[in-house]
Amino acid sequence: MAEEYEPVPLLDEEQQSEKSAWRRRLSLEALYRTRPLQRATRHWVWIGHAVLLSISTTLFTLAFCMRYARPSDLVVATEFSTYSPAATIVKYNTVRYNLTPIMTWSPYVGKGPEVDEAWEQISRVGDMMISLDELERLGLSRDSLKITDPKTGKVGYRAAIEVFHQLHCLNLLRQFTWKEYYINDGGDISAEPEDVRSHVDHCLETLRMNLMCQADIGVFTFKLYAELGDNDPWPDFSTLHTCRNFEDIRDWARSKAVTWDDDA
Repeated sequence: MAEEYEPVPLLDEEQQSEKSAWRRRLSLEALYRTRPLQRATRHWVWIGHAVLLSISTTLFTLAFCMRYARPSDLVVATEFSTYSPAATIVKYNTVRYNLTPIMTWSPYVGKGPEVDEAWEQISRVGDMMISLDELERLGLSRDSLKITDPKTGKVGYRAAIEVFHQLHCLNLLRQFTWKEYYINDGGDISAEPEDVRSHVDHCLETLRMNLMCQADIGVFTFKLYAELGDNDPWPDFSTLHTCRNFEDIRDWARSKAVTWDDDA
């Protein structure tokens, strides 16, 4: 005859121990389930910190550069001047003017072949050709004179850089002050008196407008010059100026020349 067994109730301590074991097991399972999430959360937190740090560093660098960095020559030339195809070659440099009360040392002062040649070198570069697109960007009329580039056969518009016209005008005024010398040399001063007068007036107005447009705000002082032999103060024009590199502009204009005055 088989014996019958009945389950024996667990003691309270055993019951409590078993419950504690289950609780630990459940806690461990919950811990194992949450650890990947915690690790992922910590991972994204660090990524967020890195992104915010990168943004802060970038903004600080941009602010520093905007405040202290020197803009490029091209930025300055295009920002503060009207459009010009020559803007890309403009370079700026600081120059101290050399102006003394007696200017006989300058190769541009006076009359004669050597002085004329000096002016020729800085003022006569030939005319260039611009495209229709450049013409419209300059705000000029399509009725402008068309020419053909002898090197490429392309058709465009005859154009010149302002500074060389202004230098031509200044040279004309120099020659006009030595009218007796230049009146018979076959140049501009040799024209009919009314034509010369009209040309001189045109050049005076050209230079006046340009001087007022550029409006140099440099400052000069006064001093006594022993070589003048008097006690009257004279302006000291040995001042600093930020200038465009003229030689670069002249060389660029000459490289673009397609016609000269005597070719027209």
